[in-house]
Amino acid sequence: MKVAMVGNPNVGKTSLLNALTGGDFSVGNFPGVTVEKKEGKGLIDGKAVTFVDLPGIYSFQTESLDEKVARDYLEKDKPDLILNVVNALNLERNLYLTLQLTKFGIPMVIALNMIDEAEKERIRIDAKKLSEIIGVPVVKTSAVKGVGIEELKREILRGGSVPKDFSGDLQDIIRMAEKIAREVTVVEKHEKSEIDEALDEVFMDRYLGIPIFLSFMWMMFVFTYSVAQPLNDLLSFCFDTLASYVASFDGWFFSMLGDGVVAGVGSVLSFVPSIAFLFLFLSFLELSGYMPRAVFLVDGFMSRFGLNGRSVIPLIMGFGCNVPAILATRSIEDRKVRIVTALINPFMSCSARLPIYLLFAGIFFPKIGSVVIMSMYVIGVLIALISALILRKTLLKGESEFIMELPPYMLPNLKELWLMTWSRTKHFIQKAGTVILAMSVVVWYITTYPGSVEESYAAMLGKAIQPLFSPMGWSWELVLALISGFVAKEVVVATIGVLNIDIPSVMTSYQAFAYMLFTLLYMPCIATIAAIRAEIGAKWAVFAVLFSFSVAYAVALIATGVGMWL
Repeated sequence: MKVAMVGNPNVGKTSLLNALTGGDFSVGNFPGVTVEKKEGKGLIDGKAVTFVDLPGIYSFQTESLDEKVARDYLEKDKPDLILNVVNALNLERNLYLTLQLTKFGIPMVIALNMIDEAEKERIRIDAKKLSEIIGVPVVKTSAVKGVGIEELKREILRGGSVPKDFSGDLQDIIRMAEKIAREVTVVEKHEKSEIDEALDEVFMDRYLGIPIFLSFMWMMFVFTYSVAQPLNDLLSFCFDTLASYVASFDGWFFSMLGDGVVAGVGSVLSFVPSIAFLFLFLSFLELSGYMPRAVFLVDGFMSRFGLNGRSVIPLIMGFGCNVPAILATRSIEDRKVRIVTALINPFMSCSARLPIYLLFAGIFFPKIGSVVIMSMYVIGVLIALISALILRKTLLKGESEFIMELPPYMLPNLKELWLMTWSRTKHFIQKAGTVILAMSVVVWYITTYPGSVEESYAAMLGKAIQPLFSPMGWSWELVLALISGFVAKEVVVATIGVLNIDIPSVMTSYQAFAYMLFTLLYMPCIATIAAIRAEIGAKWAVFAVLFSFSVAYAVALIATGVGMWL
């Protein structure tokens, strides 16, 4: 039996998939496209059931890639059952998709998910009446708490029912969704909704909203830099001591292990506390319901640069990692906005760049480190917006609109907060154990052979390219670190660790600031380029490399010139 899970974004489909399959699902791509596909297998009373989690969509009315994939799957693969996952907190908005699903003529079951949160908000939904109106079974569930899962399994096994036909034009469907929602829902006004309104009056204020958002970002960088710094220093000391101890043994193997693996990987892992605190803060903002409001708040501002609110979500995700952020652009209906958003995303400072900022800020700007680090993020955003404006006025002209729903405010569950923070931090650590480890060995090899560091392959490569960066006054060692950063930005720090560069002796503070700017803006890592190629095409991937390098070089050159003048 094959079940297609369909619903709006953020309705808890993945949590429900976990509950139905015990977490036994795989993640891949649908054939021929880059859209993510989750497929899980479960046993219900001994019967094997395959669940296919289709991408979250709001309707079948636009031309986004996610919607095309979902429609094609339902029309061509013909699943035995549609499991329509609906957010009980926003029934009317979700019913808009539900009514469109009835036209496929496939048996359906509705999971009225997040029912516990709806009841906390005193939203009462008559599931029996909703079932009679749509003509399919409706089950109240809470995937996170396991509520209604067994009843849902029984309804899935029964095969659901073919829904009544609610076909019509766009306006007809909107009116029907509104009418049905009114008939089956009772919302009691209570203190919490009044608190939500009061908070929105402050956070969404026309004049106060943006300063408050910037204040939160400022607190995040101070928190990330100041609180984590002692832990970073402790880890750095431990890894330096371990690297020296291992390298003290005779033989090339111990040299590689100490000077290569431990020094390179350790130089990156020593910044894990800062990365974890950054993700903790971002996760808190997301789970509390504030981040969607920040997105909505800056939509008007973004429209001045030819983008819209949907662009903000991938751009904010870029602070974590540019790869999933670029994949997230597929939800943008307007193709030109989608291309521009993908092209400017690498200017958003991902977590891989944070170790570079922390290293240089700690050495050259110890008293104002958080200010310098935040300036990197702000400059990255400004360069991204200016680039978007230029692209939208030249190569990719057009206009765009944006609609989104705002979730209620809530105090994040500690378990969810931990899981979200850990999953993101774990990805960073895994890169240290794979890509960065491999590159550390490569850097060790090319700096050790065929002779001393000054005569090594690394020196030959660095010195060959160094003249290009002579206007900035960077040594060949620092240039080599930039080259290795093309694989992954964390490798810049790993290379500096392997080469054991005495940074204060080879550059001034203004050169260090220019170097930080260059690492912020120059060529995306290999994985990001691959994501750009997969999402918007090879020619745009080449354009992204050339464009970002040109911007980085110009900005670093200007920063160096200003620094020398001052």
